[in-house]
Amino acid sequence: MIGKIVKVPLTDYQPQKDLIHQYSVPILPFLLLAVIANLAAGGGWLRSKRNIIIWAILAFLALAKFGYFGSKYLKSIDTWPATSQAIAKIQGKGGVLTSAQIAPHLTHRQILHLAIEGSESIKLSQFDYVLLNQRHPGWGSSPEIVNILIERLKKAPEFELTYQQDGVFLFEKR
Repeated sequence: MIGKIVKVPLTDYQPQKDLIHQYSVPILPFLLLAVIANLAAGGGWLRSKRNIIIWAILAFLALAKFGYFGSKYLKSIDTWPATSQAIAKIQGKGGVLTSAQIAPHLTHRQILHLAIEGSESIKLSQFDYVLLNQRHPGWGSSPEIVNILIERLKKAPEFELTYQQDGVFLFEKR
């Protein structure tokens, strides 16, 4: 008996099936070098600066995801001044627990954990600072997770609330 051949997709997760969501940045320097070499040799179908600029703008507009600008990128602008002030209060190189939106501003630290799902019961004593945004908890988190962490920190004798404004909370180890 001959078996039936079944085609099974590698993934059902749509972002893994298209080029926009794939991490293609490593190829960019090689493409730029090829374009520069081609233009230096007098080749290529875009020779005028005007046409190069027009195509660069069109490519940017096609891939820039402008729909995210108003929906994702500006969503937390209302708490950004408070978040910036809280980040400025974090001194030294101590460990930090924070949200995915704030973490890029603190990546120079050796210990940096995200307050995401599953971190509700994390060992808080490993951190010197906990910076949370109650209004905009960030990727992988929720207001419930942030509220659980805030209540735990308020009850923890080793932490002190040193900053609170616009739903942004900064706890510091005593």
